[in-house]
Amino acid sequence: MNSKHTKWIILIVLSLIWGSSFILIKKGLVGLSPYQLGAIRIIFAAIFLIGIGFRTIPTIPVGKWKIIALTSLFGTFIPAFLFAIAETKISSTIGAVLNSLVPVNSLLLGIFAFKLDYMRRQIFGVIIGLLGCILLIFSGTADHISRIIIMLFSC
Repeated sequence: MNSKHTKWIILIVLSLIWGSSFILIKKGLVGLSPYQLGAIRIIFAAIFLIGIGFRTIPTIPVGKWKIIALTSLFGTFIPAFLFAIAETKISSTIGAVLNSLVPVNSLLLGIFAFKLDYMRRQIFGVIIGLLGCILLIFSGTADHISRIIIMLFSC
């Protein structure tokens, strides 16, 4: 199998895993508390990352560990618990739609707060993701749309 096909297969598999995580969180909350579910997600993520990164861990410079710890805390640890807690109050669809807005927010935060440069393909990718998010919103019921709008503007 050539490299181009392999990349598409990996993309599809990752999309299925990423997309199904919200429904799996909702199903997991039937028998577990949000904190237990968040802890299990962190344990599995740690096992997986240690398994694939075991050889490269010693090569990470000491000065980078603080950045890695902060990224891990805010990018994986806290969201694992917050998504489980949030899905006790909202549907998995709303959680997935709100999560799909992360790339837009990351790009805007990087540009405006940190003055980061961006490439055309990054903007193009975010626009495609935003269009997908809009499609998800408008393919749902009116109740979902009103709940998303209320959640976005209630902050």
